[in-house]
Amino acid sequence: MDALELLLAEFFGHGTSTDRKRIIEAQLESQRMSLDDCRYLLTHARSDYSAWFAASQFQKRIQNEWTHLDSQQQVANRTFLLQFLQQRFGSGATGSNGSSGAMGINGTSPGSTGPGLSSFVANKVIQLISDIALLDWPDRYQELFPDIHQLIQSSNKDHALLGWTLLEAVIQEFVGTYPAPGVGKSQRVHLTLAQQRRHVWENFKAQVPALLSLIVQHLDTCYTKTLVAPLSTEAPAPSPVEHSIWGNGSVGRRPSIAAQPSSPLMFNNNNFSSFSGARAVPGSTSNSFTSMNPGSFMAQSLFPGQGSDQNGAAHSYGKSPTTMLRKTLTNFLGPPTTNDHHPSQSPVSGSGFSLLQSRQRMGSISSIGQTAIRRSSINAAAYLEGRRNSVEATFVTGNKMDSHTRKTCLLALKALTTLLSCPGLDPRQVSFSASLTTVLKFSTLHQSKTVDLGILALSCLNGLVARPGFLASNQEVMTSAVRLMADLIRYFNEVRDGIDDIDESYLQMFMHFVTLFCTLVHLERAERELGLSISDFLFSFARFTLEKISVDYLKICMDVWKSFLDIIIHSAAEISRPIPAHNRLRRVQEPVLYFMSALVEKFYKMKGATRSEDAFSTFEVEDEDDLEELTDLVEGFVGQVGEVFMEEVIEMLNPLLHQQLEQFSRREFDDCKTLPLTLGILSRVAYNLVQNFDIGRDYTSNLMIHLTRMTKLSVEFYLSTIGDASSPGKDELDLSGTITLALLNALLPLISWLQQFWKFESEVRAQSPGAETQIGKEIYQELAQIASHLFRSLLPSSIFNAPANSLQSTFSGRDSNALGTFLGPATAACSPMDRKLLVASIKLLGTLTVQVRPPADNAGGFSFWSLESTQLVATCLSQSVMANSNFMGLEFPPQSGATDGDTSGSEQEDRQGVTPTDDLYRNAYVALCHGIILDAKSGQEQGTLQAFGNLLAAVMYPLQKILQDSRSAQGAFANPEVKFSVHRALVVLKAIVLSISEASAVSRTVAFEGLKSLLPLVQEYFEVYKDDHDVSMDVLRFFKALVTSLFKQIGNGYCLGIARVLMDRFSTPPVLDTALMPISQHGVTNGISNQQHIQHQRSLVIHQQKLREQVNESLVILRSILKLPGKEITQSLPEFCRFLFGELGPKLMQATIQRPTSSPNPNGPEESLVDGSDNGAYDLMTLYFSTIQTLLTFHARYFFADTRVQSRSPSSDVGANPGVTHDRLQALQSCLEFLARGLHRPEPDIVRKVIEVLEALQDHPQCRLFDRTEFQQTFRFEFLQIVFRLALNHTQDLLLEEMAGLVHRLVKGDHASSSDEKFVVVWQTDLKRFVAGLEPSQVLTDLQISQRTSPSSSSPGGCGGSPAGSVKGSLVGVAFPDSTKEALWIDLARLGDESTYREGLYDFVNDVQVYAQSLL
Repeated sequence: MDALELLLAEFFGHGTSTDRKRIIEAQLESQRMSLDDCRYLLTHARSDYSAWFAASQFQKRIQNEWTHLDSQQQVANRTFLLQFLQQRFGSGATGSNGSSGAMGINGTSPGSTGPGLSSFVANKVIQLISDIALLDWPDRYQELFPDIHQLIQSSNKDHALLGWTLLEAVIQEFVGTYPAPGVGKSQRVHLTLAQQRRHVWENFKAQVPALLSLIVQHLDTCYTKTLVAPLSTEAPAPSPVEHSIWGNGSVGRRPSIAAQPSSPLMFNNNNFSSFSGARAVPGSTSNSFTSMNPGSFMAQSLFPGQGSDQNGAAHSYGKSPTTMLRKTLTNFLGPPTTNDHHPSQSPVSGSGFSLLQSRQRMGSISSIGQTAIRRSSINAAAYLEGRRNSVEATFVTGNKMDSHTRKTCLLALKALTTLLSCPGLDPRQVSFSASLTTVLKFSTLHQSKTVDLGILALSCLNGLVARPGFLASNQEVMTSAVRLMADLIRYFNEVRDGIDDIDESYLQMFMHFVTLFCTLVHLERAERELGLSISDFLFSFARFTLEKISVDYLKICMDVWKSFLDIIIHSAAEISRPIPAHNRLRRVQEPVLYFMSALVEKFYKMKGATRSEDAFSTFEVEDEDDLEELTDLVEGFVGQVGEVFMEEVIEMLNPLLHQQLEQFSRREFDDCKTLPLTLGILSRVAYNLVQNFDIGRDYTSNLMIHLTRMTKLSVEFYLSTIGDASSPGKDELDLSGTITLALLNALLPLISWLQQFWKFESEVRAQSPGAETQIGKEIYQELAQIASHLFRSLLPSSIFNAPANSLQSTFSGRDSNALGTFLGPATAACSPMDRKLLVASIKLLGTLTVQVRPPADNAGGFSFWSLESTQLVATCLSQSVMANSNFMGLEFPPQSGATDGDTSGSEQEDRQGVTPTDDLYRNAYVALCHGIILDAKSGQEQGTLQAFGNLLAAVMYPLQKILQDSRSAQGAFANPEVKFSVHRALVVLKAIVLSISEASAVSRTVAFEGLKSLLPLVQEYFEVYKDDHDVSMDVLRFFKALVTSLFKQIGNGYCLGIARVLMDRFSTPPVLDTALMPISQHGVTNGISNQQHIQHQRSLVIHQQKLREQVNESLVILRSILKLPGKEITQSLPEFCRFLFGELGPKLMQATIQRPTSSPNPNGPEESLVDGSDNGAYDLMTLYFSTIQTLLTFHARYFFADTRVQSRSPSSDVGANPGVTHDRLQALQSCLEFLARGLHRPEPDIVRKVIEVLEALQDHPQCRLFDRTEFQQTFRFEFLQIVFRLALNHTQDLLLEEMAGLVHRLVKGDHASSSDEKFVVVWQTDLKRFVAGLEPSQVLTDLQISQRTSPSSSSPGGCGGSPAGSVKGSLVGVAFPDSTKEALWIDLARLGDESTYREGLYDFVNDVQVYAQSLL
């Protein structure tokens, strides 16, 4: 013991080196102590370290020797451990997850002596009792639960705490015996047979009711003795608005004056001359927009100076947008009226209809819409302030609970949570009602001393609700949970300081709890059974949400609101808009609109734009990220509300929007700071205007005109000020640019509405030939003109006149290590706002060309290409596209999205090798090409082709000229300017090709004809620049775009030509060897310094990265070509197989996967790049297996020649030629061979990928790999053998579960009619054959042997022992007995059961290891 104490003290000493610790650890591991030694050492330990070492040795002896002890020895050891805990468990020790510090044996510090136990030592000893209980209970340890119960009932607090700790630990272990993988918190593999575990579980399940009763009784007792009465829920939860809102007074609305707001658009010289014109929207019979009744809502909104004082009150509230927002709906609805008002008495003129008329058809919303804005939150604050502290005395408080009670309750709650969450306990068979009632009580504990109890209770409830069928079996208790939720929210609203002091973890759990129950179904049930008002609850939760100022807190609460609105939106999906007046969704309208308006008001106040008082404090935003998240939250929530209550949201938003736009037009910048926010909210609501075209057609047409007019004014103002020396200050200029950007973004979601409106106009003209209004066409032209003007004005003018050869010198300073860039120093500067507006202008132009198609009957054959603005943009692009300037900067903005319609991959992949300037030009070209190609019609191909050729002339001509000049000039291709021109041209062309992948056949044919002459040139560039990575990647991406989008037009012959070029290039051995070689094998160059060596290694790493990118991209192209239909592809499969299995596959399987290191290298970033970089082998390997999957699924008729396939294709000659048959079988064998080699890989992710591929091959309807005759006869047993051996030597439970799924598919099949017969055959043949050949030496791994055997030594200083390999070698030639093999074979019978195949493989692996260990 003296030597052991010294070793342990030295091991845990601060000055001990790592090497010395390894030596000590080996000495300690070599000790083989008997149970008597363990008991003596544990009893007489003079430090925590020696006590823990003794407990660890005790555990090893239990695992290896317990079943060989006689009953007296077992009883003696159990008694010793229990008495030892009773004597030592006390002050300084905690439960299984106690938070006490590491107290020493004497209760002071580690290393000292005394009676107390440290928490980690006590937990270890408790775990020993749990292990013994798992082995002996119930047959040989029947007194387990009586002993625990006796401890719990003890008057000694330490013994009672010990009893609860033991109960919680035992329950954790016994729940882990439930026969399902992954259940229970214990992650250790117990060496017991599956039958023993099932026996323990069945007996333990019978004890569960008694255990639940014991736990619930203790928790109820503690709750009653130490806590005051629970929440009083007799009165409904108070509303966050004033008390009078719940009065019975009638609240009506004024009669609506129906008016037909018509389009005021005036067309004069392609410009808007006035917003208020004289023309009407087609289909409307009103005379003019200006003839509206002054009292109507639309007239009041657009002409606030007209009408009576009362109706114009919305404008008289001053310049506060929040005051406008709060008063808008009041003015529209008017003062209360008598109940004898009939909406039908309102005059209605014309066949069209406005928002007001549709509201009349919907019916009165008196107290719904009016109180949402009319009731001020100021009065609500005064009312609630008077009621604060009124319920403090009725709420539970955990501050009176002593430490001992809290610990026992925490352990009891943990045990109860484990039992309730166990899937083996069916709520329909075991009553959980009393337990749930108790958990609900404890879920209200949020005070600092007992908050851990509240968190645990809420966690238990959240887990229970997620269980299938749980709510259906416990509806009554769960309804009480809804009431509890409402009571807690009410309490937090009324108690002093609210939720300021609540633990954040508790708040998150509580919000998750609210999310689960805040649904229409639960709230309506609570309303029926408990009288809980849905409106009361939502108003109370609105106050709860708005109480705090933290953005993080708001995000937590907004998750609840979003979840609730998602349910509302789903419920309203099949309901026509507007929502009928008596629909149940109208009941939630009032509180939802109230919360929405209050949230927006609070957000506006944060921006400093309101002058009105408010009941709520503003949000505190720490940085720009917080502001962006908050803006997105507010805008997104209003958009969600608008999906259900579109009219109400628009009516609240419209006056504020109009006022701020008018202020902006008068350059009153101080009063329109929040205009971008208002426009952002409008952009979220605009989608609903598109979805409900008929309802808001007239309003939306006027809104579109207004926004278009204001956007034009804003653009002109911004452009006039950026070059004016006397322009306003920077802040004012930035605000002008921000508003311009917001206006452009607000127009984008309305573009699809313009398409519907233009079509509607055409239908009206067809029915009424005299109608000549073309408002849709005029808006289209104006938007195109705005985008064109803004783009041409902001594009730096210096790049137009810069000669091409003048830029050659700019490449001298280019970073040679920059991947995929062709940038020189900036030749022109752009401000950040200019860049954003440039991108926005092209996005607007692109959206117009994609979403709006001019009707076939448009007058004069109008087309996008005929617009003057389009011609000007095309001219601008042709002059600047080849200029080498990085005016857009070097980095993409964080939220900048591509607009070229590329859907081939992620945005990040699309931007590889592309700069922001490249992105701007390619998006501009794509937008113009869409306007030309997407309008292509049969019979007009020639004109469309000519326009397309004219547009691309500036891109295609340089490629042709470079090749011509290179024939007379040496080294022309090495010129950086030439490389840049090739790069820019290929980037633009690739984007155009990808953007038309979903276009019509006519459009794709036109694109192909326009690009056909370039295809041979691109192949020539690929050969010329084979050593240049950047251009090679551009060519490869262009090839991929061609194969993906225009494969029908270019034909399989050209695609196969691309494939052969790629396979020839990468068949050269040094390319793949260099790409996959580990850095350590590159060797060391003599005669250079360490810094030079690092730089040399770094250059090799970069070179490898480039080669891997090319190989990866080439393999993606080959995979795409293999997916193409056609006989030519099938006939070329031998070439693909020779490359995949003769060249790429062998080199790839020999590669070592090197993943990035997670910790930084202490020697610096250069050293880390060399030592810890990803060598790319993993990505290539996963792509390679996916390519094999593509090969077998898309060409199943080639690889498989069974009768089922031939019957579907009687004319197929596959398999008729013996040579073809041999190649087919050889290729199939190669596919499965490399999949098998993938299963043998040491990396779990690779094994998982191969399993996914194999299962996908079985799922594919044309493949059905496991059902094929070739697989059944030749490969089935080999794959079963591989997977079983892999499972026997694998320790990852998740991967083992996936292996079980694969084995089940292999032995069972997917055809219900023959699956049972197939399994019986496989079980009698392959599975029996595998078990018959299984030997113990194949089961135990070296790691398992080293853990379960250790050589004996006489003292701690003794080191030595036989290696694990010699012990394993002693098992060679030893066979399992026939009875054991029979038992193992019976275990495998469960693999054919759909519900137990996972447990079957788990049990088989566990049992065979136990049998092998017993032989050892």
